[in-house]
Amino acid sequence: MKKVRKQVYDLTPADLERFAVWEYALDEEGVEGQDEATVRPVSVTDPRKLKGRMVMVRARFELADGSRMVGYLSPPLGAERDLGTTQPAIVGSFGQVTFWMGIIRPKPSDLAKTYKHLGKSPSQVFPLTFESDIDLPGGPVHGTIPGFLVIGSYATRNKPVVLK
Repeated sequence: MKKVRKQVYDLTPADLERFAVWEYALDEEGVEGQDEATVRPVSVTDPRKLKGRMVMVRARFELADGSRMVGYLSPPLGAERDLGTTQPAIVGSFGQVTFWMGIIRPKPSDLAKTYKHLGKSPSQVFPLTFESDIDLPGGPVHGTIPGFLVIGSYATRNKPVVLK
């Protein structure tokens, strides 16, 4: 396989269709032009070999209006399966849409731009569902996303705030 390296935030739908699994190239951080966001495709014949590796796998999304999109998620390394751990993202010709914002609350104008890229209103997007698209140790990773999520308080890590 030809050496393919990309920044995770530059992945396209074609990349995800060509390779269902991408691994962070952490052992190559010293290579010029690469950093902690550099990923490389992984050929998987045995999903058990993914256990314990920092990977992203192709995922399928279904929006509230029934439309379908492709993206990726990070299978959890441990028991945690929350959205802050799996961080599902939709990938389209417009770029990527992430739903877990951590402590950074997006501006209303940023959310409006996201809906414009998707060509949808909030009620057409949320709630949306997602599921990993390959066999994984421990079964598929799936869930529901009610809206864009931010941590209400980093100090207490209380329940995330849902934004639409």
